[in-house]
Amino acid sequence: MKPRCLPVEATLQARGERGLTGAMRSHATECPSCRRSLDEHRMMADVFAQLAATRLRAPAEIVPRVLDRIGPWAVPDPEPRRGRVVVAAAAAAATAATAVAAGTAVALRIHRHRAA
Repeated sequence: MKPRCLPVEATLQARGERGLTGAMRSHATECPSCRRSLDEHRMMADVFAQLAATRLRAPAEIVPRVLDRIGPWAVPDPEPRRGRVVVAAAAAAATAATAVAAGTAVALRIHRHRAA
């Protein structure tokens, strides 16, 4: 591998073929070593694209076996948790109360200033 091939290899690994631009792309198509790397990268990209398009499913009998092994702690809580809603509502109420208090303080200050 030539020193000029190192950026091509690094770019293929980090950004893929789209990262090859200008002089690097020209070098990758002309250099036999880089052309092999580019061809390998394209082949791997095709394999990954096919794999991503493939829908894999576990056998139906595996679900009960897995649930039996991990035990009851993996079962979701049937009761909804309202604690977060209460905390959010309390925070909203506190914010509104602060805004009203600040508005009242400003209004009183303006009123006192005009009255004086």
